[in-house]
Amino acid sequence: MTRNPFMVDSSTGSPIRSPVRNGLTRFDTNSSNSTFGNTNSRTNIDDDINYSDNNDSNIFQGLPQSPSKAALRYSPDRRHRTQFYRDSNPSSPINPNRYMTNLNESPRRVNDVIIDFSAESNKSPMIRQYTDDLQKSPIRSPQKSVVVDTLPPVGVMCHNEEEEEDNDDGNNDHIMGSYYPKLPTIPKPNSNNLFGTRNYSQSSKLTASTDSTVARSSFEFGDEKFRKSFDDTDMESTFSDETFKETRFELNHPVRKDYVRRANSESKRRPQASDSDLKKAILKLDNPIPRGLLSTLPRRDSPEFTEMRYTACTVDPDEYLEAGYSLRFAEMNRECQIVVCITMYNEDKFSIARTIHSIMRNVAHLCNRRKSHIWGVNGWKKVSVILVSDGRTKVNQGSLDYLAAIGVYQEDMAKASVNGDPVKAHIFELTTQVSINEKLDYVSENIVPVQFVFCLKEENKKKINSHRWLFNAFCPVLQPNVVILVDVGTRLNDTAIYHLWKAFDNDSNVAGAAGQIVAMKGKYGRKLLNPLIASQNFEYKMSNILDKPIESLFGYITVLPGALSAYRYRALQNHEDGTGPLNSYFLGETQEGRSHDVFTANMYLAEDRILCWELVAKRNAKWVLKYVKEATGDTDVPEDIPEFISQRRRWLNGAMFAALYAQLHFAQIWKTKHSLTRMFFFHIEFFYQFIQMLFSWFSIANFVLTFYYLAGSMNNIIKHGKPLFIFLKYLIFCDLASLFIISMGNRPQGGKHLYITSMIILTFCALYSLICGFVFAARSLKSQYETHDTFVNIIVSILSTYGLYVFSSFMYLDPWHIFTSSVQYFATLPAITCTLQIYAFCNTHDVSWGTKGSTQESKQLSSAIVVQGPDGKQIVQTDWPQEIDKKYMEIKSRLKEVEFKEKVVDEAQKHNDYYRDVRTRIVMVWMLSNLILIMSIIQIYEPEDANNNYLKFVLWSVAGLALFRVIGSMGFLFVKYLRVVTKMGNIKYVKGDILNAGDFPRILLHSCNCNGTWGGGIAYQLALKYPYAEKQYREACDRHVVGLLGKCLLLRTKEDPNLIIGCLFTAAYGGSDQNESYILKYTKMALQDLSSQLNQEKTLEDYQIIMPKINSGIFGVPWENTEQLLEVSPQDFTVYVI
Repeated sequence: MTRNPFMVDSSTGSPIRSPVRNGLTRFDTNSSNSTFGNTNSRTNIDDDINYSDNNDSNIFQGLPQSPSKAALRYSPDRRHRTQFYRDSNPSSPINPNRYMTNLNESPRRVNDVIIDFSAESNKSPMIRQYTDDLQKSPIRSPQKSVVVDTLPPVGVMCHNEEEEEDNDDGNNDHIMGSYYPKLPTIPKPNSNNLFGTRNYSQSSKLTASTDSTVARSSFEFGDEKFRKSFDDTDMESTFSDETFKETRFELNHPVRKDYVRRANSESKRRPQASDSDLKKAILKLDNPIPRGLLSTLPRRDSPEFTEMRYTACTVDPDEYLEAGYSLRFAEMNRECQIVVCITMYNEDKFSIARTIHSIMRNVAHLCNRRKSHIWGVNGWKKVSVILVSDGRTKVNQGSLDYLAAIGVYQEDMAKASVNGDPVKAHIFELTTQVSINEKLDYVSENIVPVQFVFCLKEENKKKINSHRWLFNAFCPVLQPNVVILVDVGTRLNDTAIYHLWKAFDNDSNVAGAAGQIVAMKGKYGRKLLNPLIASQNFEYKMSNILDKPIESLFGYITVLPGALSAYRYRALQNHEDGTGPLNSYFLGETQEGRSHDVFTANMYLAEDRILCWELVAKRNAKWVLKYVKEATGDTDVPEDIPEFISQRRRWLNGAMFAALYAQLHFAQIWKTKHSLTRMFFFHIEFFYQFIQMLFSWFSIANFVLTFYYLAGSMNNIIKHGKPLFIFLKYLIFCDLASLFIISMGNRPQGGKHLYITSMIILTFCALYSLICGFVFAARSLKSQYETHDTFVNIIVSILSTYGLYVFSSFMYLDPWHIFTSSVQYFATLPAITCTLQIYAFCNTHDVSWGTKGSTQESKQLSSAIVVQGPDGKQIVQTDWPQEIDKKYMEIKSRLKEVEFKEKVVDEAQKHNDYYRDVRTRIVMVWMLSNLILIMSIIQIYEPEDANNNYLKFVLWSVAGLALFRVIGSMGFLFVKYLRVVTKMGNIKYVKGDILNAGDFPRILLHSCNCNGTWGGGIAYQLALKYPYAEKQYREACDRHVVGLLGKCLLLRTKEDPNLIIGCLFTAAYGGSDQNESYILKYTKMALQDLSSQLNQEKTLEDYQIIMPKINSGIFGVPWENTEQLLEVSPQDFTVYVI
């Protein structure tokens, strides 16, 4: 895009025409570098165009074509370009006319011609002169007539896309001007109207004869096609008044050819356009934000703040990049470190306000880290927030109002279809500078700009499909380093995003990170008065203290919470054969991925667990998962029994089947590159999980047996103890049997009171048995005829379990849940465990999660389009029946045929019956196995038997498992604090000549530039001694002129087979920006790239890393600063000093 046809007045926000000043060089036509023709004069197309000049200080001059400072560094023709710095920071030295200065100094493509026609322009003699000039162009070819429908005077950009793709090297920007003659001066429409006096209901045409075969541009709007081509026939295109008012209409928006990031990644390049692509229109509209919002903005110096972009996406997320779609932030040449994805369904405005406001405070924290090499004042440019809403008809209207209030959403911009193609996602983009907290108050203090993308899906396809849009559509465009997933309603602490990102920055082996999820307790903790919320609060806390740390210590966390988790995008990507983490993750989205068997269907109820397993067990990799305690997220928990049961049904079924899947596929871990030590810990963890699965399977039997013996111990102690025991025994049996019937026949929402009554009965029985156990133990302790064995086995085992919870909570300095929620948790634990287990197993056939709302494709009906014809008459365009006579004869023939009725099978009902049958079998096996265990133990031990070995086994097993978790949790704390007081990397200093270090396997690291020359310092000595390595280095620089900064290139030498030279690209190509922080930033990135290569290549495990004091010579960086980077690196370094 060369120039915005609409600009925004900074004082009013109204769209106005941006005047072009006299003398503004739009196209650099320096013919000295041209190889076409003999044109030696410099052509300035815009010098003869006269527009009225307005106040320079009040009119935004538009985003220039010039690349940013970072893009210049990577650009292949950087030595030929004028170096300049364009930034919207008010402290820029080019202020206040910095944009005009940039425009004057920037190279312009002459094929991006902006032509402004008035209603009478086709009659102007100057236009005829212009067409004559085109015919006299130095490049001759057979003439073709191009019919151009005249647009309203807002500017039409004809972008030669094919020519740009063919010249992707970017070195011909300065010679394009000689292709075109001088554009004639066009008189300004004589009107006071903003858009002139043109009558939009009529269209005028211009026939221009051209003879160049260099450029081609095509796009399609409605059912009319505009094609500026020298090989195709003439077409007409009609644009209406409604299309051009306060919006910029753009089709097939080109991606800047000089936009190259992340080592010249192929995924960032726009694919070659095929014939089918040329027929697909990409509709983008840039509309000014409301003036009331504009007046509150502290910055209005860029369209990203003042204009909201709408994109109507008509393709699936997997085809997003291939179809040519992009995002505004990717087109602005910005590095993307973090993408924060918020998934929403029908949450209210308070929930979305809570989440978005907390994220904006996190971005502000990143900008406040001014000493960071990555973040700082402009750190917000490296963060993109993507909000994906699941279904346009499902979204809460209050949430849309909230998004509109911060400028991210405009309802009237959404379109139903483009050229008859239904829109599948409505994408809104804006860099917002305002925030609204959960009290719906505007907040401006400590708020920085945040880049927002709001993707409103047309259909409701559930959360897994929202993640498909994130990972398969938006991430390939942005190429982020870290992707953070957040649910609507989660409130992040102010440093959560930074700490999650830092976990990946510190360890190159980390593929995923889990945040700490905390249940919202309300003001002054008043929600804890609800026993259900208090129980969940205790459960969440103990999971964060015992479960997550021990799993993090082993390297495999079974599930990263969807409310707050992060992934390394590179680790998520599939293998070349299409298999990999994302492929396995998205198998559960559609019905095709769930219809194979009930095991797979239930397993994909917990896709996040499958993703965690696939990351750790990824082939030829050694990724691990970590728990980040400092990143906390407060989230809402179910407050009602029905909602709680429905949530845990999916969690339990998905967790059980996913855990079974990991157990059955454990051998896959041997195909990774994990170390033997890590493998050993994985085996311990999987054995621990297997034991947990067994106890979970027999949880009902263990509860009944515990009640049976604890309650039966009072039969001979208290009066009428045995009749009471018999009554409670049959009561609990009847209650459990009733739960099976209720779970199979009633939804939690429909049988709420039945579930609550059942849970109350179970809670009462559990409390009675617990009291009986304590009383029996106390009486046994005082009895002279009984040993202390019973007391030890019952009381000590129970108190040890609870004591371990208390001990670990105090060790983590977070004990408050012990005092506020432990009583509610232990009192309701048996009831909740039995109810949830029974309901989950009785509903294994319910696999609706992830498929609800999906629609079945149906035949599309023809559509009619009413257009205004050249003669003013309305013309209806539609599909008319063809070959009517032939079709009529076919109908008559079918009438005489004998009709055979085929048996119609409802596939949905068939799958439902299958799932229900498997559900019955699973429940039967589970119930009978628990019942057999109960009957067997009851026959062996009487209720009054004090020496019950089975009860001892159960209670001590629970205590042992708790102890194991505590040990793992303490190990996590030990490693965490050990890293604080010790150094990860070991730096050893040796006095001697590094070039004669010895014949042992070694990697010699040195810092170098990207120019392809080793001209000084240790690099010069290496070039003299190892010329073959220098040749490889130069060839690598020639092949990869971009993307080398922050990388490490390992070169083998012919002269010494045991030596590998490691080139750390820490220097820029030249210029004044090679300051200390700049060098250190790319040194850190290069060391991380070195660690990644060493982790992937096992043959280099025995190589010792040697190096001089890098960066301290020619680059002038103090060695102490570089030494700090080496200390936090996982490798060991030997530094040679003279």
